[in-house]
Amino acid sequence: MEDIKYSKENIKFALRVGAIIYDKNKEKVLLFRGNDMNFYMLPGGKIKEFETSEEAVIREVKEELGYTDIKFDYTGVSEDIVDKLKVHQVTINYKGIFEKEILDNEFTSIESDWIRFKWFNIDELDNIEIHPKNIVNMIKNETNHIIEKIDM
Repeated sequence: MEDIKYSKENIKFALRVGAIIYDKNKEKVLLFRGNDMNFYMLPGGKIKEFETSEEAVIREVKEELGYTDIKFDYTGVSEDIVDKLKVHQVTINYKGIFEKEILDNEFTSIESDWIRFKWFNIDELDNIEIHPKNIVNMIKNETNHIIEKIDM
């Protein structure tokens, strides 16, 4: 099955899932960034054709992190539009708790060596460059739907 995405002329669209993964005390959240990124994002990825969003978040977390025992619950939708880049993404977000001890605060993805994961204290998220920025409100349980339109 193919990822649900398309490119038309210079416009790119993708349907994604995002995983808000808390530590067992719900004091930290796991974020990632690639070697070429100057911001962090939620773990996740594109949904494939005929795959449910719940199946996709479980698959993506297993592929990127190797985690197979996190129970995910639907939490909300984020819409991300970047006019200058002509990118439109809709992300279906899920929350789950990593019940084990955190052995490494920072580590590389098991899927790709250019992806770096890091655990952040939730109370420091306002000082970290996260994309989309408003996802912090969803992580902190302040909303279940965000729309972020950037006119860069």
